[in-house]
Amino acid sequence: MPVSSPTDLDRRIVAALMVDGRAPWTKIAGALGVPDRTVTRRGTALLESGAVGIHALADPHRTGRGDPFVVSLSCTPAVVWPTCASIARRGETVTTYVVSGRAQCLADMWCPETRQAQLFLHELGATPGVTEVEVAPVLRYIQTLTTWDPGILERTEVDALRVGDPITTWPVFGEPARLDREDKALLRGLVEDGRRTFEELGRLAGVSEQTTARRVETMRASGLVTLRAVVDPRVLGLPVAALLRLRIRPPVVETVAAALTASPHVRYAAMVMGEHQIVADVRLPTKDALRQLLTGAEWTEHVEAMESSLILDVLKQSEVLASSLR
Repeated sequence: MPVSSPTDLDRRIVAALMVDGRAPWTKIAGALGVPDRTVTRRGTALLESGAVGIHALADPHRTGRGDPFVVSLSCTPAVVWPTCASIARRGETVTTYVVSGRAQCLADMWCPETRQAQLFLHELGATPGVTEVEVAPVLRYIQTLTTWDPGILERTEVDALRVGDPITTWPVFGEPARLDREDKALLRGLVEDGRRTFEELGRLAGVSEQTTARRVETMRASGLVTLRAVVDPRVLGLPVAALLRLRIRPPVVETVAAALTASPHVRYAAMVMGEHQIVADVRLPTKDALRQLLTGAEWTEHVEAMESSLILDVLKQSEVLASSLR
């Protein structure tokens, strides 16, 4: 199914998968009031087209991956795309965008403390094509693909699909989790395909279906693992993508963060250290809607300075490489 021709039902199915990526087609059909056969056919087509994929992401701090950082890289103009592609392929990279502006590459990276000096002071700067590196440690994620609600479904539909309480704090800067061999195998299976059945996951890990179900649900309930619908926002009718860097007075940072969380146009946002206090990825239907957001949203009255860029290409998101890089 071409990404350029999604139907209203397609958008509603994608929005349902954003609420619970493992929801059976029958459950989605019941919540949306659509026949099971129709939802199964359209949902399967969406997954097979690559317009949406379900992938697990584990808390980087509690699983030993390290702490999160937002990294902005300036590149030699002639080699911006290949330079950004090399950053996207790194194991530390979770998300990579090619953007307009002075820094042409933005990456969300996770790195353990023992590797941070080597990565940020040596390896990234030595990457061919990189001319400048700016590192902003993440204090907390305000919005991620796990919590993004583009406002397509009614609240009653969302409530019918949601499993457990939404994860509002991620990552958790607490004690590392103890994962045995089976847990790690289950996690790898969910990272590859978050809709794998408990039976399939159990075979991968060498444990029973019942044990698999219990362990997976425990990891999800604790926030150790989140399931993300990695979606091309054009499917949702949101083709305009922009990156915002906001400078905000400390007393009102949380006020702005709360407003961004409530906005259906904010796909990702992080509270960071450095020159700017918040970095946000916004998706909108038109450039005019973007103009109205940047000049008319209530939260802008608290912003002392804003740097905005268009997102020109997405090379990686939630550890999933774009098809052009696979």
